[in-house]
Amino acid sequence: MLNTTPNAINGHGQHGQAHLVPPHHLSEVVVGCRKSELALVQARAVIVTLTRAMSCPPTFKIATGSAVGDVDKQTPFLLLSKQQGGSDVGKSLWTNNLEKNMLAGDVQLLVHSLKDMPTTLLPKCLLAAVPEREDPTDAVIMRTGSQFTSIDQLPAGSIVGSSSSRRRALVRRNWPSLEVAECRGNVDTRLAKLDAPSSPFACILLATAGLARLGLKDRITQRLDPRIFPPAVGQGALGIEVSTDREDTVHLVRHADHKPSRWRCMAERAMLRSLQGGCSSPIGASSSWDPTTDNRLRLQATVLDIEGTTSIFAEAEGIVQDDEAAEQLGVAVADILFEKGAHQLLRK
Repeated sequence: MLNTTPNAINGHGQHGQAHLVPPHHLSEVVVGCRKSELALVQARAVIVTLTRAMSCPPTFKIATGSAVGDVDKQTPFLLLSKQQGGSDVGKSLWTNNLEKNMLAGDVQLLVHSLKDMPTTLLPKCLLAAVPEREDPTDAVIMRTGSQFTSIDQLPAGSIVGSSSSRRRALVRRNWPSLEVAECRGNVDTRLAKLDAPSSPFACILLATAGLARLGLKDRITQRLDPRIFPPAVGQGALGIEVSTDREDTVHLVRHADHKPSRWRCMAERAMLRSLQGGCSSPIGASSSWDPTTDNRLRLQATVLDIEGTTSIFAEAEGIVQDDEAAEQLGVAVADILFEKGAHQLLRK
């Protein structure tokens, strides 16, 4: 069921950006996303980017829909994704219903948090653009009024809230004296659980980018170093998905594509696809792009066991100037992980 509302954002390009005219027959574009406030903020941001790139932008509307992961609020996420087959099937909990709406023609494009997108999409679905990536790090949010300014300061036995298997494993690896407990829901729900008088949590972990997009940077106590706390694949990035049958929409969303962000994320996703990891697999990745050295991309990846007691690390770098080279780099890092024994950790 879609809830369609006109979007207030429209107008002409500005800030000196190139103005590109969309195909003349695209007069209205319906943008699909989930119902959360963060999803709406992200969809509006993409609309602003597209609008600024065109001299005659179409009218944009936003249609919200529910994913399976939104409907089931009780099942722990790790169990839920494993019940659904794990790996990319687990990630599809957040995308499949929306993709059905797109393929049916109810919406022309979808805006996702890229970390929630399966690395292998449904037939006729295309990751057509990745806008410029936000900060991919994870953030520590302490309870309101907490005396602590770093997770390193928390007393033994303190409880950290997270629904991510990656974050849970990394906490156990880096701070084995701390406890980790399930904390699900949208950002506002998790913050409310943290700050409740009866809250068991000393802190929770969330993506820095989501807090920034919601105007909640002031709640960030600490940004975790990606060298010790590698982010999720694609974290901080948005993915714009379209139907391969709609060349006009493919052309339209290319105007929002940021190639360095796209290639970093394609390398990370190719690594994850090769490992067949997903939401239920503790896998982290960190990438960097240096345009001053012939567009050199560096990719680092870590695979952990679920308890965080064992980890395998790999890295590689290469000159990347197209999608194929980005994916080849990701596959190369996955091959190194396999050579070091990643199969055994993933089976656990």
